[in-house]
Amino acid sequence: MGRHIVCPGCGEAEELMGSQSPEGIRIRCEKCETEWLRDAEPERCATCGGTEVVQRQRALTQFSRGSQLSIVGFTAVPLCRVCDAEMLAWAHAGRAVPFNYRPAALDPEAAKEREKQDGDDVIITP
Repeated sequence: MGRHIVCPGCGEAEELMGSQSPEGIRIRCEKCETEWLRDAEPERCATCGGTEVVQRQRALTQFSRGSQLSIVGFTAVPLCRVCDAEMLAWAHAGRAVPFNYRPAALDPEAAKEREKQDGDDVIITP
């Protein structure tokens, strides 16, 4: 799952080109010709705008035999220390982030849905 990158000059998200440079990965907007370093700014949470975003493992699964679910790999998923605190605690216990978890760091709507369920017990299933 990649990071959502937008041009700081015009807001374009599609027509962006990246190239390796000695300083890191340089991004260039094809629309307005703005150039910047991809990792110059810390990753921000899409819900709270905070910069306390950490990467945790998410299991990639597939059905290998009938109903047997197998882990076939892992990918990194960003979690906000504030908005995804419960899932971050789950991941700190040595467990992978479930495949169906929608991180608030990427999806503000997921955070709103969890807020609606605030009175209910939150059950995290792998």
